[in-house]
Amino acid sequence: MNTYIYKTKKYIIAQILFDLAGVSCLALSPLLQQWLFDYGLESSFKMILLIILAYGSLLLFYTLSQYFCMIFAFKGGIQFENLLKKDFLSSVFHMDSSTFYKHSIGEYISLQGNDITALEQDYLEPIISIIRCINMIIVYGIVLFFGVDWRIALMIIVTSIFAILIPKLIGKTLTDARNVYQEQMAVYVTVITDLLEGFHIINRVTLEKILDKHEKVLNETAEKRYLYGKKKSMVLGVSELTTKIVKIFTFGLVAILFYKKEITVGTGVATLSYVSSFIEPIDSVLYNITTIQSMKDVKKKVLSYHQNNQPYTLPQKNVFDSNISLENVTFKRGNFVLENVNLTIKKGLKYAVIGQSGAGKSTFFKLIMGYEKMNSGNITIDNENLRDFDTSELISYTDQNEHIYKAGIEDNVTVFHSYNMEKMRSMKKNIPSEFFEELLNRNGNDCQCFSGGEKQAIAFLRMLVKNAEVILLDEPFSAMDAKTKSAVEHYLFTGEELKGKTILVITHDTSEESLSQYDRIIHIEDTGIYME
Repeated sequence: MNTYIYKTKKYIIAQILFDLAGVSCLALSPLLQQWLFDYGLESSFKMILLIILAYGSLLLFYTLSQYFCMIFAFKGGIQFENLLKKDFLSSVFHMDSSTFYKHSIGEYISLQGNDITALEQDYLEPIISIIRCINMIIVYGIVLFFGVDWRIALMIIVTSIFAILIPKLIGKTLTDARNVYQEQMAVYVTVITDLLEGFHIINRVTLEKILDKHEKVLNETAEKRYLYGKKKSMVLGVSELTTKIVKIFTFGLVAILFYKKEITVGTGVATLSYVSSFIEPIDSVLYNITTIQSMKDVKKKVLSYHQNNQPYTLPQKNVFDSNISLENVTFKRGNFVLENVNLTIKKGLKYAVIGQSGAGKSTFFKLIMGYEKMNSGNITIDNENLRDFDTSELISYTDQNEHIYKAGIEDNVTVFHSYNMEKMRSMKKNIPSEFFEELLNRNGNDCQCFSGGEKQAIAFLRMLVKNAEVILLDEPFSAMDAKTKSAVEHYLFTGEELKGKTILVITHDTSEESLSQYDRIIHIEDTGIYME
């Protein structure tokens, strides 16, 4: 966490310097009180007015310094939060698939959308507040050390009353700004959910584009939060200003009364500000220490992702020469078992994968993709262990509920232009026009509102554009009508772009006409897996 705090050091230093300037102004103000009560009787009324003006100027400068202090606090806080969020999402997308799926999407969303924001508000801010309070305690403690009067002052009460009343009177603008920020946060959470649900599509080619899309929305959210922070600074600044105006008029009244010899308070009156200003930061330090301690578990949870999920990098395998082999593969989860599976998938052949629901067809695919970890055995590609390579560009996996991003057709098909859209346009002359041409010509920026069949079509196009050597299709036609299914399935076997590809298709269509198109049929049953 210290690393992220260090990266915001320029904003932290600016806060401390502005705060120190403000505290110095407050420390000088009682000295004017001291002078007034020691020498006021010997001075002219004009001199008294000048003292009042100087006192007011110091307090007004303090208010201004606190405003800039809060502005830098918001800038530093936003940078701290954004750095954590960017690194967190990058860590998540660099996980291997089996690690990613150990956690729910909801947990990732909670960490990204709530916990990291809480760390900025309830960890970073209290730390800086403690530093600022220590500044005040040191400055005012030195004065009190020399024995100035510490007795209770009316000004503490006045300051408290106005600190409560003023934000309520002018808080409407702050409420509006907060609502705008919360609406944008809802958009941000929607985008994050969208990106994370498409995790298995992400690879080295698409990762940069995905993170770029995230950063764009993150920056928009940061802007809304900054505007909210600016309004909050204004409201708090007005509150501070009001209390200082009360002090100015109180001081002026005391000065005039003293000049008229109606009061003879003495030097002790000058200690009023010192006493009140010394007590307040002590209370603040105690409160902030408690707040920091309450965030200990959140801090540990967030940092565990940054520390334990280093970039998952393996040598890339781009060439498939001979076969994929499952050798004595066993997978167990609860009552579900795939035991001692031995199977060879040869390059360039097309396989139908059939079996009863729940028999393990999708699990079979997920084992090949690395989404699930086997209990024993090996999966090899060209006689090399599949787990020793990054095969994200070599093998393409599409399921019946393939994730469709909240974006337009081009962004969905190319995964935010990770793949060349021109390739897809060049394929249009070979793609069944009765189905795909109309789809490609559709406008709109939200493909999530498309029908199930249209979404499967987009997923099919995404697979074509990716141009992987090995293609795994998990019931890719389930939402399509019969005519469309027939056209797409025909293209699967005759399309120019799919010649020489190794294709495995999970299908419930076990008709002789359909299965006859495949080179081999893989049966997955409760009793085991076999091929014909």
